Amino acid sequence: MRPLHGRLAIVSAVLPHTIPPIATIESLGFVIGLHPVCRRSLSLPMKFDCILPGTRWTRVLCLFAGTLALLTTSTIRADQPESEVSAEADFKTVEPTTDDLTAWENSGFLKLEEFCIDCHNADYQEAEVDLTLLSTAEKIRNNSELAMHSISMIRFGAMPPEDSALPTVEERRQLADQLDDLVYRATCDLRPKPGRITARRLNRAEYNNAIRDLFGMDLRPADQFPSDEVGGGFDNNADVLSLSTMLMEKYLKAGETVASTVIIDPATLPSIDKTFADQTLHTIGEAKLASFGEWFIRGDGMVWCEVEVPVEGEYYFDIRGGTNVRRSELNELKEEKSQADAEGEDSESNDSDGKKSDAKESEGKDKERRRDRKRDDEDKEPKESDKVNRCVMVHDEEGRLLEILDFSFQDKSGPTDGESFKATLKPGKHRFFFSPTDTWIDELPKSEDREDPWRIGESISDRVRAMTDEELAKTVLPEGEKIEISRRISDDEFNFKFKTVSIKGPASHNRKDLPATQSQLITRMARERSDHWEDVYKAAKTNLEPLMRRAFRREVSEEEVKRYAMLVEAATDRRESFYVGMQQAITAILCSPSFLFRIELPETDEARELAATGEAVPLSSTQLASRLSFFLWSSIPDKELLQAAKENQLVDESKRQRHVHRMLDDPKSISLGEQFATQWFGLGNLKARDMADFGGNEEGPAITVDDLAAETHALFDHVLKDNLPVTELLTADYTFVNESLADWYGVELPESDQANTFQKVSLADAGRRGILGHAGVLTLTSYPTRNSPVLRGKWILENVLGTPPPEAPPNVPELEETRAASADATLREQLELHRADPGCASCHRVMDALGFGLETMDHLGRLRPPSDPSVADANGELPGGRSFRGAMELSEMLASTETRRFADTTVRRLLSFAIGRELRPADRCFVEAILDDAEDEGFRLRDLVEGVINSPPFLTTSVPAS
Repeated sequence: MRPLHGRLAIVSAVLPHTIPPIATIESLGFVIGLHPVCRRSLSLPMKFDCILPGTRWTRVLCLFAGTLALLTTSTIRADQPESEVSAEADFKTVEPTTDDLTAWENSGFLKLEEFCIDCHNADYQEAEVDLTLLSTAEKIRNNSELAMHSISMIRFGAMPPEDSALPTVEERRQLADQLDDLVYRATCDLRPKPGRITARRLNRAEYNNAIRDLFGMDLRPADQFPSDEVGGGFDNNADVLSLSTMLMEKYLKAGETVASTVIIDPATLPSIDKTFADQTLHTIGEAKLASFGEWFIRGDGMVWCEVEVPVEGEYYFDIRGGTNVRRSELNELKEEKSQADAEGEDSESNDSDGKKSDAKESEGKDKERRRDRKRDDEDKEPKESDKVNRCVMVHDEEGRLLEILDFSFQDKSGPTDGESFKATLKPGKHRFFFSPTDTWIDELPKSEDREDPWRIGESISDRVRAMTDEELAKTVLPEGEKIEISRRISDDEFNFKFKTVSIKGPASHNRKDLPATQSQLITRMARERSDHWEDVYKAAKTNLEPLMRRAFRREVSEEEVKRYAMLVEAATDRRESFYVGMQQAITAILCSPSFLFRIELPETDEARELAATGEAVPLSSTQLASRLSFFLWSSIPDKELLQAAKENQLVDESKRQRHVHRMLDDPKSISLGEQFATQWFGLGNLKARDMADFGGNEEGPAITVDDLAAETHALFDHVLKDNLPVTELLTADYTFVNESLADWYGVELPESDQANTFQKVSLADAGRRGILGHAGVLTLTSYPTRNSPVLRGKWILENVLGTPPPEAPPNVPELEETRAASADATLREQLELHRADPGCASCHRVMDALGFGLETMDHLGRLRPPSDPSVADANGELPGGRSFRGAMELSEMLASTETRRFADTTVRRLLSFAIGRELRPADRCFVEAILDDAEDEGFRLRDLVEGVINSPPFLTTSVPAS
């Protein structure tokens, strides 16, 4: 966790420059959960755990909460209870004419009384519906949702039930049209009245995508946030996106994590600085450990050490030690011994005293000779020719030779100042073998059968053979001198001393050790001096301004940039690095309400004057850029869209259309499938399912819930990109599968170089069509061990026909109780017994028929064999005499007879997702206008999306006059 002063600085940077004292901010953070206006405006829970007498970090959270309240509460209309929101607050009405009222009262409502009121009246409200509330125009205006639901049920034929008196087809049409016309006139004048405004924070998906597009790194910090609540079927609904103290702390932690990932202080990068001596140096061959910890190495012996190299770079080696005797001196001594051997025959008559005397004399001469040479070494300047080459062999941890490095020591007696050299190393565990052998390294010509171009050899001068003891015994020197020379040669051949080996580095870090974002975010660098940094403010301002413009989705003022640049300056004043200061500034940007919230307020005097009259206010080009990007990409605008907004292009429909086409063609538009389609069809609930519970993994290839959802995403994206009719989602005789799903469906997957990618395959002979044949939908609407026609039928009513059935009455028995009482009955027979209860029949008649159409596939979406008894039940009949057999016929029938209804459901869901709120009765007028415009072309999906974008609810907002 960062120091408290760093976090306090971050919080202070997001405060406006005209703020009350800190104590006031803390107090506001404390009471924010108690004040109803603040709580509702920010969608905060009633209990807000921000207690002033708590820890210092709690006070920081209070500061943060108070800041958010100051920046948002004063600009957001608090929600009013629905009973307090008058019709005039949301829309202006067109009063029905006298003829309309007369026609309804003398004809329409009489029909409603004849066929419906017996069951749906004030005293006996079957399914909690009282249709007497639709007796007059005023009542219809106040109960428009009930009226619209009734229209859907009448047109679909679900009401009245079959065991009641039924209207003719013409009577059904007239009743629905009259009620529809009255509702339309009571609610629609097609004047844009988009309703109340609510501050909308980014949900988890939007936060993750925004971080990805800001920095080019898919870090997904919001995966650690609490789950978003869902309202109206979507998790971007402003009215349910609450803000808790836990989430605020998560924002701060996420900001710090992201900032320290996209910018790294080079001083914090991994490095090594190790020194090896005595027991930490390992040896190979003959070696002696002296009393002061030096290793004396003889002949071909080596010392070695093991080091973990953290990153690729240039590393420094420092070897302390030296030669016990000069190489030339050792050679002279050996030459002297050989010469003595040649003259040995003349000295065989020496006695023992003479031997001792001669040996002492020889030893004295040798010591004098060494002193003279040492003085010579100290007096004369070192020459390159006096150096002796040594080598370091570099192996990996498995013993493979990676490289041979060479270095040299001055050839002189006694200790040296040590020798240093540098080498470029790659990351990983390395073993370094240091050899005292005089070496030469040669690069050989490359050939096909030789991977290693290096050859190591030993100089001839260092390969003079030591004489054996027998040979020494036969020398003609006096015995004492003979032994002394032998001893000196033996000792001097331990002629190289290793005291310490040090490895340090890297000397500097390569660019590839730093994130790519470092050079993108820091385009101007402050200058580092020995005890301070220079040019900090100007550098920080240059670096932060473009980032703030993208993060805040708008132009930023000089004063705003100054506050964040001063954060960097403050960090360097505390002797922290410029990089740390930039990290803190980025954290503050990511904690700013301008990043976390989408708040749409009038930006010009003209817009503010219009808002004061209570009229709808057109969104600015900048605000439209955000609405477009969060709708189509679930992310922030890109640079091109922000530039278009800056040039005020997006308020012009033709120019806006060009950018919409570009955005839909962009790969990021897959988010519309991943976010919108997933939530529309409820596929997010698959994550709560364990495929093993369904027995799938034991009977076939492993399929994940992500695979199931991805199939539907891909189909939706394909229909959108190719602008196909929306009914293609129901009738597509193809799908998109990976290897696992292809095996599951029993279809052949085209050859591909990319493993497990989703590819288009034909379903011509697969017995399934569109989304009703997708394993994800079929699994979602089943129980772990069996199908559920009820769940499947309910899913079709809600997501295809847009007519969700009411909740079951509390006194209705569960199907399991009916099943226990009739264990030998088929599932269809059990459901028929269940529908015998009047409380169930009205809803289940249509719902069960739809669900039985999917009985050709099991609870995991696999096609059942024709011999399966359940396949015989896969048929049904819908109101109006529309019959079908099997899933394919059901999909085709819904697409052909319920085309506008499915398009209506699509537009309603799209519009709700696009504007971040549930639709109200007045929105129905805009939905109808979008459908009318798209009908001639067959309700193509891309046309519907563009219709939503060009609709008044998307292009305007409303701000209360207060």
